[in-house]
Amino acid sequence: MNHRIIISYLSGIIALSTMAETVISGKIKTADGSPADLVTIVAYPSNSPKNILTSAFTDENGCFEITVNHGCDSLLLKASGIEIAPIQITVPNRSGSHDIKVEKRTVELKEVVVRSKKVYSQGDTINYNVASFLSQTDQSVADVLRKMPGITVSDAGQVSYQGKPIKNFYIEGLDLMKGHYGIATNNIDPNNIATVQVLENHQDIKALKGLRPEEQASINLRLKEGVKGVFNLIATLGGGYGDEGLWNNSAIATYFRRNSQFLATYKGNNTGEDLSQELYSFDNDYSRTNNISSISMPSAPGIDKRFYYFNRSHNATFNNVYRVGKSGEFGINAAYLNDRDTRQSYSSTTNYLPDGGMNTVDETMYGIARMQKAYGDFTYMNNGNENYLKEQLKFDWSTTDAESRILAEGDKISQTGKTDTYRLLNKFHATHRNYADRGFEISSLINVEKRPHSLSVSPNLFTELIPGGMLYQHVDFRNISTENSAGLLSAFKIGNFTLHPSAIVNYHHNSLESRLDAVGNNLALDHLDAGMGAEIMFSARKIHASLYMPMKYRLFLLNNRLDDNITDKNRLRVEPSLNFSYKLNSSHNLKASAMLNYMTPSIETLYSGHILTSYRQLSAYDVAGLYEGMNQHYSLGYDFKNILSMSFAGAEVYWNRQSPEVLYGSYYDGMVQHTISRRTKETGDMLSAKIHASQGFDWRRLKIGASVTYSYYDSPLLIQDEVLRYYGNSIGVNADLSLTPFKWLGVTYQGNYSQSATQQKGYDRFPWLRTVTNKASLDFTIPGGVTLTTSLYHYYNNFNDGDKSFLLLNTEAKYTIKRFSFMLSCDNLLNRKSYIYSNLSALTESKAIYNIRARSVLLKIRCRIF
Repeated sequence: MNHRIIISYLSGIIALSTMAETVISGKIKTADGSPADLVTIVAYPSNSPKNILTSAFTDENGCFEITVNHGCDSLLLKASGIEIAPIQITVPNRSGSHDIKVEKRTVELKEVVVRSKKVYSQGDTINYNVASFLSQTDQSVADVLRKMPGITVSDAGQVSYQGKPIKNFYIEGLDLMKGHYGIATNNIDPNNIATVQVLENHQDIKALKGLRPEEQASINLRLKEGVKGVFNLIATLGGGYGDEGLWNNSAIATYFRRNSQFLATYKGNNTGEDLSQELYSFDNDYSRTNNISSISMPSAPGIDKRFYYFNRSHNATFNNVYRVGKSGEFGINAAYLNDRDTRQSYSSTTNYLPDGGMNTVDETMYGIARMQKAYGDFTYMNNGNENYLKEQLKFDWSTTDAESRILAEGDKISQTGKTDTYRLLNKFHATHRNYADRGFEISSLINVEKRPHSLSVSPNLFTELIPGGMLYQHVDFRNISTENSAGLLSAFKIGNFTLHPSAIVNYHHNSLESRLDAVGNNLALDHLDAGMGAEIMFSARKIHASLYMPMKYRLFLLNNRLDDNITDKNRLRVEPSLNFSYKLNSSHNLKASAMLNYMTPSIETLYSGHILTSYRQLSAYDVAGLYEGMNQHYSLGYDFKNILSMSFAGAEVYWNRQSPEVLYGSYYDGMVQHTISRRTKETGDMLSAKIHASQGFDWRRLKIGASVTYSYYDSPLLIQDEVLRYYGNSIGVNADLSLTPFKWLGVTYQGNYSQSATQQKGYDRFPWLRTVTNKASLDFTIPGGVTLTTSLYHYYNNFNDGDKSFLLLNTEAKYTIKRFSFMLSCDNLLNRKSYIYSNLSALTESKAIYNIRARSVLLKIRCRIF
């Protein structure tokens, strides 16, 4: 693209941004001065009073705001509502504020049914009327959210709006869950929810409102009035039989008030329900240590976990939040999980080598893993208009004991492994803003983490390197890190431009100790980032752009304590990032971003003494010294929404280029595998594009969602001490549908189609791998109030030998009388015994047969005790 085209393109954007757009706000009050909420405001051109331009509802304070794009000289504003007399005024077609005084009136309705709108907007808030999406079979908030256009929910309970994960999940404006909101989406009774609110452009820190835009949306649940201040306790008891006795029990307690909220749960089952998913945290508090050595267990097949998960699980959660003063909150969150997982499979793994040969390993595995996990969060937050303070202390603990038996290439191999993790995390954030939009912002994070883990393997497959009949590997991985930043909100301002200087100091200390017979490692890696940065922001009515330019002094210090060898690397780095958004109007939004950063080495890839990473894999890295790599990321996106027609859509394009200084790969020698490394000047590119759309209809509660994704990558790969290039591309199509054609019938469907292929440079492309997943359910309500649900699961894989399609069928009958619900279910009605699946990725092909759960019958009784 030459300079003239770029200049023309930018000129077009600037010209569009200067088009006339009228923003009219105001307040509607009655004669006595009280605000009138839920009043409809409709705007018409004065010369064409039948042409509706836009509409909005007043909020609880009687305020409204509408945006108009039209060339007329004046506008007609009409206000109407059930309890007020309609009124119409004429205003000039230019931005301004206009208050409207209305008269109350009493309307007597005779045999009139008033239906609330399914979706409506109030400013940047989109409201979904839950009753318009709720069905008799919905057990949780997540079930209802999946039926709402523009919203998706993952199996773990993570909520996304317009294809992007939400930032916060509120209940009546309080952040009860602190990132673990999967507990709420999977357990709160949807019959208690009146409205689901999507808060677009929601800046959760009030002191930054208007200064820093927020791209991620948040969600707020508005409760029904009869639920507030009422203690609810719902208990479920379940028992049945499959290939063993089955049980599934739970208790859910909730108490929601204006100034305090409480949610506690207990669940236990051996029916394949994964309780660990609810404990996931969606607030990006990632762990800073990893397992280097771990036991080999059968890999999970690509079907719903409930079908292959042989478990005995218990979890308990406690969540409480209190308002403190006018703007403060204090929250306590805690959870405990106890789980046993049994797996059994046969697999065949083929690695394609640079010379065109193949290395194949056949394995039969049986393993048991026992895990305990607990976490606790203590959070205090004061969120005022001028001052913001958040202090959060978190701890995590887990322990996993696993054992497995493997039959591979005629050898009988036994493994045992154990991992303990201890973690303490403190997060502090403070913001101050004065009347002139000046102030400061400080954030600090301190992480202390310890992860000792071990692996025992018998017999020893690496006798040529390490003598003995059995191997015992112990690894202790520790991390102490602190990440700190301080900046000014606005130190310099000219017109629409502002400058925000900041300082950063980040320090990470990692240590790694390992013992494997006479071979060991004892390393310490220190990483310091310190420097200054400046963010230049441009904000207009439609355009917002920011350029962040941090200049850092970066120091790496590697201490090999075994030979007292210390190496270091230091340099100045600039890692710029650019974000741009252009809001054409309330329906259309363009955005773009660009970023450059440097990949830093981790201690897991710097040890030179052998570590047994699995029973047949030995790792040691020959690359000496420290290194870096460069990463470039570019994106372009478009969002569309029309609340009146319940239409949501978007498109994104991403390009990522990596320039690693070191490649990591594998050397295969029959059954055993060695991890290797080599310096390189190769680069890797990945291009991906996604189009998604979601449409709601008033007719029969119909919702249709779909997305199409395309990815292409061109990357280097290190195999058998040779660097080769491989290419690949993939296409994925997802669709979901929900429909209630009759009061007695409900339909839901989720489908996925994907195809992918890889190719090694100089060789023919591998065949396309095509997979299909279809999930459909029908809900029938028959006379007598009994609801029958039939669920069909279909999986297709063209790489499978023999039958490429696989069917599973479940059925459930539900009957409710007063506070009791009786549910009788039968899973795997066709009594399938195993699932065959195949995969091809990065020149590695795998085929596996995985044992799945047998046909089972379960009776559950659910009772609302309070």
